[in-house]
Amino acid sequence: MSATLGMEALDRTVYQRMLDRPVEGVAELAAELAVAPDEVRSCLDRLFALRLVQMSFEAPGRFTVVDPVLGVKRLLDQQHDELLRRQQEVASSHQALVRILAGSGGPAQRADGVERLAGPDAVRRRRERLTLEARHEILTFMTDAPQPASALEAARHGDTLALQRGVAIRTVALDSVRDDTATLDHARELVAQGGQFRTVTALPTSLVVVDRSHALVPMDPADDAKGALCLSAPGMIAPLLALFERVWGGAAPLGDDAAGARYVPNEQERALLTLLAHGHTDESAAIQLHISGRTARRIMASLNERLGARSRFEAGLRAARLGWI
Repeated sequence: MSATLGMEALDRTVYQRMLDRPVEGVAELAAELAVAPDEVRSCLDRLFALRLVQMSFEAPGRFTVVDPVLGVKRLLDQQHDELLRRQQEVASSHQALVRILAGSGGPAQRADGVERLAGPDAVRRRRERLTLEARHEILTFMTDAPQPASALEAARHGDTLALQRGVAIRTVALDSVRDDTATLDHARELVAQGGQFRTVTALPTSLVVVDRSHALVPMDPADDAKGALCLSAPGMIAPLLALFERVWGGAAPLGDDAAGARYVPNEQERALLTLLAHGHTDESAAIQLHISGRTARRIMASLNERLGARSRFEAGLRAARLGWI
C-alpha cells in the first residue's frame, strides 16, 4: 500500500518512528535506524513532498509529522490528481494523433468534395476513421443483413467509443435483421449504450453520414465491391440528410417486437390476420368474420400499432415472426 502511495520502505519506517517519538531529530533517527543521516534527510524530503511531514512551529529547523488520517487523505488526493493529469495527457495525445492522422494519414480531400475509395478495405478504413473522429452524430443505413461477424465486431468497438464521447448514433436497418441473432444482439447492445436503432422493409442505399459534414455512399448500390464515394460538399450532404430523416421518421424502433411479443392476440384478431395473409381485403375478411368493414379496419389499425407496422404486408411478416399466425 505504501509503495502505491509513493512511499519507500525507509520512508514508512521514518514516518512511523516520528509518530512514536515526535522529539527525535535527524541524528537520533539515523542512529536508531542504523542509516546515514543523509538517508534520513532524503526520507524527510520525500515525506515533505508527500505532505506527510511539515516544519515544526515549536522547534524551528525540525520536521513534525502530519496527523495520519489527514496525511493519508492528502496522499489519496494527490494520487487522484495525478491520475486525472495522466488521463488528460493521454486524451491530449490521442487527439493530437487523430489530428496528425487526419492531416497526413490518407488521401487529401478533393476540391469538388468527392473522394473515390476503391474496394471494401478502403471503405472500411475510411469509415473507421470517420467514426473515430466523430464529435456529434453518426447516421447509418445498414443494407447488409445479416452482417458478417468481423463487421459487427469492428462496428461495436467504434460505436462504443463514440457513444462514450457523447456522439449520437442513429441506425436504420432492414426488417430482416430482426431474424438474425448476431445482428439483433449487436443492435440491442447499441441501444443499451444509448444509441438508437430502427428498421424498415426496404432501404434506398447504404449510407453513413458523420457530423453532417462527411458521407459515404456506394459507387454502385448493386455492388459494394466497387467501393464508395466520400462526400464533403454541403450541397451533396444536405439531400442525404433529408433522405435519412424521411426514412428514419417512418422506421420502426427496435423495441416494437418486444412490445408485440408481450401481447397475446384474441381469436378474432388471429383470424383477421390469417385472412389478410391469404389475400383477403378488409371488406372480404369482415364478411368471413361476420363483422363490419369498419370494425375490421379498426382491429387492423390497432394490430399495426402494436406491431410497429406501416402496412398490412409488414404486419403479416411481424405477426408470423411472433407466431400469431
